[in-house]
Amino acid sequence: MWSLFSRPELKFRVAKFRVDRLVSLGALCEAAFQLRRLARSDRAYPFDWWITPLAAVAPVLEAGAGAVFARERIVKVADYDGAPALYSRLSGTVHLHEFPAGTDILALDEAEIAARLVPKNDALHGRMEREAAQGTTLFVRQCLPAHDPQGEALEEAVDGLYAALSRLAGAPLLLLLDYEPVRPRPWLITARVPACRDHNDLGSRRGWNHVFHKAGIAVGRSGGRFGFNDLVETFASAPKTKTKSKR
Repeated sequence: MWSLFSRPELKFRVAKFRVDRLVSLGALCEAAFQLRRLARSDRAYPFDWWITPLAAVAPVLEAGAGAVFARERIVKVADYDGAPALYSRLSGTVHLHEFPAGTDILALDEAEIAARLVPKNDALHGRMEREAAQGTTLFVRQCLPAHDPQGEALEEAVDGLYAALSRLAGAPLLLLLDYEPVRPRPWLITARVPACRDHNDLGSRRGWNHVFHKAGIAVGRSGGRFGFNDLVETFASAPKTKTKSKR
């Protein structure tokens, strides 16, 4: 039986697709969580914790992730499914996990938001560019229902996305998950993640294991560990404001 935490390269004598790293292109946190688990990786990349329509990915790759949080492009949303959020006019992405839990992001002005988030995301984008320039990178995109295109519009979006990835990476492959069937391409892998009984808000470990096993995807990156160091700030408590004691 497949271990839930096994690295794919340990399970194939001959892999059909041997890749050096896995990079999430969204749409939600599920993809980043499962890819880090499968690769036993602690590497963070720009799209990991965003809510990202397919149409947003190529513009972000072109402009840089930091540009998403430029002062003039940030909109504060008071109630996004019950929580405050940030929205970017550049990409149409929604951001729920950029600040420590309990931070009143509605009280922050756009200049402060940009000052804190632009450098962070510039750094993540730079890491993605540097690493993807070497070896083979498998970019993974999962469908965002009711937002992503269908039919011929999807075909055009897939080709446009690969063109943007080709300008970024030396040898990109694209894994497209949970979309309707599209025309075959030599650089494209398509699959559906099975709805297994262990499914939760971060997806199904068994389902993702099945996808990688069936497709013959082996991750050859050595070292690293499964972690969420970039989310420590997100899930930490917001620091309390210190008040000076009166004498």
